Amino acid sequence: MERKKNINLYIILFLIVMYIVGILGHSIESLRPVMFSLTPFTLLLTGGIVLYYETLKNEKRLIYWFVIAYLLTFIVESIGTKTGLIFGSYVYGKTLGFKLFDVPLIIGFNWVLVILGGISISKRFVKNELMIALITGFLAVVFDYLLEPVAVMFDYWTWENSVIPIQNYIAWFVISFALSYSLIKVRLEIKTVLPANYFVIQALFFFLIRVTV
Repeated sequence: MERKKNINLYIILFLIVMYIVGILGHSIESLRPVMFSLTPFTLLLTGGIVLYYETLKNEKRLIYWFVIAYLLTFIVESIGTKTGLIFGSYVYGKTLGFKLFDVPLIIGFNWVLVILGGISISKRFVKNELMIALITGFLAVVFDYLLEPVAVMFDYWTWENSVIPIQNYIAWFVISFALSYSLIKVRLEIKTVLPANYFVIQALFFFLIRVTV
């Protein structure tokens, strides 16, 4: 048990250091191109560590859920960018890296981690399955609210007429609610504190970027 706590602590400290470096790097204009080029790799590294350690402590069914959730969010994003019917009219920029059907491959990955983190946090406050999913949806919307101005500033994506439509937040809530509820209904448990901490660290990163850059 003590060893497990130590590993969790080391990973959390690593995540904090990585995102502090990110804040400092993005705050220095001359370093921003380097930060932008590293963004997809940073998300893959930090999120991958969290997901890897979580799946080590969990059932294989979590991996199946991850694959399904990744594919579903990727499909939704692909439809969204083509039609504008789900989130509103937007296009992805270059910062998030390699794209398929005009959607960065890292997007579905981060969607899943946001949902896992939201569930982990929600379960600390409520036990009712429906309430956990509702709070997770709300937390995902808060996360996106913090993210949006930074995403536009750093060319993650851009909105038509530079306006973030309300349907974007509604879509975030519905998607996060549905996927979190599906995980809860198949009786999968989040076994580590890492997804919750990763959610908070990323949210703080975007908040601090908003107020400092």
